Amino acid sequence: MQDPAIPNPMQPFINLVQANMALLAKYASPEIMSQAVQAAMRQGPDAQNRMPHSATALVELTQGMMENYTRFMTELAQSSMALFAQGQGAMMQQVQDVADVAGQVRRSKRNTDS
Repeated sequence: MQDPAIPNPMQPFINLVQANMALLAKYASPEIMSQAVQAAMRQGPDAQNRMPHSATALVELTQGMMENYTRFMTELAQSSMALFAQGQGAMMQQVQDVADVAGQVRRSKRNTDS
């Protein structure tokens, strides 16, 4: 079992997949997506204010995907930094443990030599 203080390195990926699945389920209708693509192609880039609902769906889907990936990158960076910080602490503890054991070995060797 994993220590609860150590974050799951896969959690950002899991969150991304779940968010994308929810977003895609919202716009899963092939009819809505094909209408959105066709409407966007007909109207061109300067027609943002007069888009029908189907074209708005494509824009919302794209914005949602960008938000999901932005959140993913933020979570991944935070998770990596947490693992790095905990790794440093664990490394220092291991060095201290080795130093303690080496000190005990030297003391016991001196005691047996005496």
